[in-house]
Order: sequence, then structure tokens, then C-alpha cells
Amino acid sequence: MTTIEDIIRIAVKAHDGMKDMVGNPAVAHVLAVGLMGKTVAEQKAGFLHDVVEDSDITLDDLRAEGVEEDVLTAVDLLTHRPGMSYEDYVKSIVRSHNETAIQVKLNDLHHNLHRAELALMTLDTSTRERQALLDEILSIAAMHDRAERYIQSAIVTGR
Repeated sequence: MTTIEDIIRIAVKAHDGMKDMVGNPAVAHVLAVGLMGKTVAEQKAGFLHDVVEDSDITLDDLRAEGVEEDVLTAVDLLTHRPGMSYEDYVKSIVRSHNETAIQVKLNDLHHNLHRAELALMTLDTSTRERQALLDEILSIAAMHDRAERYIQSAIVTGR
């Protein structure tokens, strides 16, 4: 059985040197999402939710590190695969009825929307490149907002 500290070490190593769209360390996002978890499984899946998607680490690698199967199932559901639309990806998480994956995705969306708000308040848009980045952030924020509303609606209606 892995500890939270073990999981954090894996996440930090997987995101070493990576930056987000505005230049912040990518690991800050996964740490924030992990800390938002209410259960140990949500915390572990939160810390690992981008590891398979954003690094060379596989589910089998995580399994070899001793990550529990329930956490691996959630991480697998939270991994957005190439070729799958974002809408289909979010719907697949909801259809799974996996409470850990659903809650981690909500935490992920909440944190992404918060990061977008911060970027919108602080981003210098004086150059065409910075304006293009702002436009991309707005587009992503809108997509994440729709996803969050979809998941919340599905929870309320029991879909």
C-alpha cells in the first residue's frame, strides 16, 4: 500500500520541469487537486490524475510502485486519451459511476477554472501572442465550465 508521501513523490517526479500555459510549475496543479480530495483515494487519484496523460509513466508503472487498484481505476478514467473528444471523455467519467474519479474531475475542473481566473486578471495582453494565449485560456475555461455543469447535473439527476 502506498502512502500519500509516496504518491506525491511519483507526481513530483512525473511533472519535473513541466510548466502550464502561463509558465507556472505543472506540479502545483496536481498538488492542489490532490489536496482537495476528501478521502485518501481522492487525494491519491488527485495527485496522480495527470501523470499517465502528461508523462511516460504508465498504469503498469504505477501498479509496480504499489498504487492500489481502486486508485488506478480512477486514474485510468481520468486519463484523457488522444483521439477522444473532451466531451466524450467527461461523459465516460460520469457513466463510470466511479465516485473517486467523478470527485477528482470536479476538483480538477474547479482548480482549472480558478487558474484561468487568475491568468485573466494578471495576463499582459499587449502582444499578439499574449492575446492568443488569453483567447485560448478563455476557450478552455468555457469548456471546463460546461464540463463542470454537466457533471453536477448528472450527479443531481443520478445519470
